[in-house]
Amino acid sequence: MSWNYRVMEFEDEVGGKYFEIKEVYYNRDGSLMGYCDASVSGGSFGDIISTLDMMKTDAHKAILKPSDFKGESDCTER
Repeated sequence: MSWNYRVMEFEDEVGGKYFEIKEVYYNRDGSLMGYCDASVSGGSFGDIISTLDMMKTDAHKAILKPSDFKGESDCTER
């Protein structure tokens, strides 16, 4: 299993679009497995900056939607 940060597009109750950065998890074959809320935390200020840098880099990848995932999409298994 692997993971990265991805921008995901969601739809609100009235059909408007909004975007969030999520942690996205992949199966061994590279297929999408699930996603969950991303957090920015760490043991030091440098850890936080590294996480933000990784989020910024990953934000340039294709935007995903919940419909891109099959079945449950939560991060209960880490």
